[in-house]
Formats: sequence, C-alpha cells, structure tokens
Amino acid sequence: MVTRRVRRSAPPVALLLVAALIASACNYVWAPFILRLDQPMVLTGADVPGAIGLEPDRVTLWRYTNGWVQIPVQVDERHVVGFGSAPGNNNTAGVTGTVYGNGTTGVTALQYSDPDTFVGADPVTTIDADDEIVFMARDAGAQAPGGLARPPGTVAGTGRAVTLSDPDGGTPGYVYLWYSQPGADPSAGQDYVDYQFDLTSGAYKTTYKRADGPNPETSSVSAYAYDVGMIDRWKTTDLSPVAGTGVDILDGFKSRFAFSTCVRSNDTFAGAEGAFVANIDGPVRAVRSYVGANSGPLTQETLYFYPEHIEQIIDLRVHAIPSVLSFIDFSAAATGMQYGNSAMGGATATVDGNPAGDNVPTALAAWEYVSGPQGGVTVVTDIATSATVSLAREWIDDTTPPYVECWGDDGDFYGVNASKITSAIPNTDPRSTPFDTLQARMIVGVWPPGVHLEDWAPAWAGEARQPLDATVSVY
Repeated sequence: MVTRRVRRSAPPVALLLVAALIASACNYVWAPFILRLDQPMVLTGADVPGAIGLEPDRVTLWRYTNGWVQIPVQVDERHVVGFGSAPGNNNTAGVTGTVYGNGTTGVTALQYSDPDTFVGADPVTTIDADDEIVFMARDAGAQAPGGLARPPGTVAGTGRAVTLSDPDGGTPGYVYLWYSQPGADPSAGQDYVDYQFDLTSGAYKTTYKRADGPNPETSSVSAYAYDVGMIDRWKTTDLSPVAGTGVDILDGFKSRFAFSTCVRSNDTFAGAEGAFVANIDGPVRAVRSYVGANSGPLTQETLYFYPEHIEQIIDLRVHAIPSVLSFIDFSAAATGMQYGNSAMGGATATVDGNPAGDNVPTALAAWEYVSGPQGGVTVVTDIATSATVSLAREWIDDTTPPYVECWGDDGDFYGVNASKITSAIPNTDPRSTPFDTLQARMIVGVWPPGVHLEDWAPAWAGEARQPLDATVSVY
C-alpha cells in the first residue's frame, strides 16, 4: 500500500469549475471521481501484488463506466547501474553498462533503463520491484461490481483493483490492472505526450560527444496542454501553452552559481562532458534524463513530461560550491502576463521587462504563477537536502538588468523569481566522503487562459506536493 497525505485549500466548487474549463480546452473526457486533473499515479512493481514477473507490454489498465473501458498505462523499467566516467576524448567508443558508457566506478544509482543509451535495457525483462507503473488519476472510474466478467483479452485470476482516495474526503476512484494475452496494447490507443529526441549529429550511441560538448538538438515534447522544445542537455528553451495564443513564453529553465557570475550555467554544462541516461516516450509520460555539469559529472537532471505539467528534478552531485540558484526566465512573448505568488497577498506584478512598481517580496513562496491571454503557468519549487543551507528569492523583470544573462535571448530577464541557496554547499559528490545530498524539484503546470490561478494555485500546489492514496487489492 502507498499512503501519502494531501491538504487542499480551494473549495470543491472551484475545483469543479476549473476542471470543466481545462477539460474543454484540452479536448479530453473527464470523469469526476478524482479532482486531480494533472495528477499522475506512480506505483512500483513492489506496490502491486502479483505484478512482479509479468511482461510489461501485456499489462493493461481498465476503469468501470457502465462496463469495462481500457485506459492508458505505462511501465518504465529501472535498474541499478554505475555512472562510469566521461571518456578522455569524443572518439572513444562507448560500451553498455554505465551511464557514460566508459570506465568503471563504485558509485551506482537506480536509473531508468533505455536500450538506446549506454545504461542499456533492464537485465530483468519482466516487471521487478523497482519498475514503475504509471497512469493518470483522472482516468479512474467507479467501483466495478463483484462477479463481473473480466475485460476481453485478459487472463483469469490476474485482476488487481487500485483504489484512489483523497484523505480529505470526496468520491474515490478505481482502476483495475489486468494481465492480458500477447499482442495487448497498454496505451489503449491513446498518446498523452509525444517526445521526439532529435540529436542533430545523428544516433546517440555513435555520435554523441560525451567528453566535450555541445551536442545540439531539435528535440520536442507535444502534450495536451503545451509544446516544449530542447536544444541541448540542460537547455529547455520553448514552452507554448496549447490553449492560449500559441506563442512561446519561455526563454529557458536556468541554473547558475549566482547572478553575479557566468562561470557556471546551463551553457557551460552543455558545453562540457555529459551523457544521457534515458529518453523514454510512452503513452502517459515522457522521461528525459542526463548527467554532466562541468566539475559535477554525476550531477543529474530528470524531466518528466505529463499531459498538463512538467516535473524537473536536479540531483546535485559536485564538490563543495559557494552557492547555486535556479529559475524560469520567460521570453518577451510573456509581456503583459500577471505574476503572483503566495507571499504577495493577492497582489500581482506585470511581466513587462520594467521593474518599476513590481513590489515582489523576497520572502520564500510556496507557489507562484503567471497568467494572461497567452495561457497560465503555475510553479512549485522544493529543495530536499541533508545539509544546512540558507534559502532566498530574487525578482528580476528587466530589459536592462544589473546582471549578465549568460545564455538565452538578448540579455533580458522577464518574470524571473529565482530560488537561491545563498550559503556554501558542502560536498555532494558521492565519489568523495563524507558527502551530503541535495535534490531540487520544480513542478510546472500549464493551463488555458481564463483559469483564475490566484484561486487555483494554492490547491494545485498542495496536490502537486502530495499524491493521492492508493490501495491495491486482488479483484
């Protein structure tokens, strides 16, 4: 059983109104069993009795709505693998078995399996305890009556009921996992996200510069709520809300030591050593994961793309550094959008490249948003670390900023509210002991125009931080 708790602050009526608007804008059928429009459910093989040993491409998921209706499910395999080390030059051939495809190391981690990278396929070809079974909470249905004939093409005795519930009450939802005959389609004929990994140089294993970048891409993700573009490792540079005006409101997801220096930034990360862990395109989500950030070759970013939101996880693994910050830098196309956060008491600042009168406080924010005819974006950022660090915020909305941009558009900062660790960070590289851990997690929701994000964001933020409860039983 997976047990987690969530707190919701918006009234159910508000959630229902937002749900109806988003469902209409995004062209999908929504059943009001679970008020979590963009909430994925991620279970492991260990969470589901009877799942271990099944072939992933024969696992299907169903809901009951006046009969069995198949819904999309995705199994992402994982296995423990060493990081290895960056090769001495870009001509060194890679060998499957480490992330870098080169060298040996005692440092290992649980990674997503990918036969198209040097991490390779999961040695266990069937579902094992650490593989992930993923579906969307909104696809849940009513509880199926007892004695119902099993769904067509499924194997007798393999049914598992998954009950989804909100600890704060409401109608629970149900999905049913079944093992199906060979030839099953776990996607149920649907594709919530489409990830195209397009490396300019060609095939990853034979052309990627693992010793010394850059490695230009024209990669993209198209989802129900947004389109995203990436031009290299560490460089997510395009974000267009589908239901808005269609413009690209993003300059980049950015990280650097401090605003006062460009000695380390996404630009230097992409220009140095690095390797991909996995590029996964499934019916429910896409996963893009890579390592390599200058003197932190094991520092890793993993991006999860779901139908309505993006989750970014950065695992810092580097020697002691003086500070670090991360932020979303919007583009000039975001001009006119309103920025607000949990510390502003309902006030907003206009994103326009002019800092006059913005009055954005430096207090840490539990959530933030931008909203306009272009669409809406909600953001939560959390840092989990074993170290003791000092956190701060800094707002910049300026076409003539006091800092160099390092990379991106023409030196402008639009709607930046950076999360900063202002204190020294001890060693987080597991190749040297002792070491601390530090993980930054940012979730970015994308919404159509007309959603009152000042009301929606608090509830969404609470739900983004805490998934639903899931209980699995034999059906």
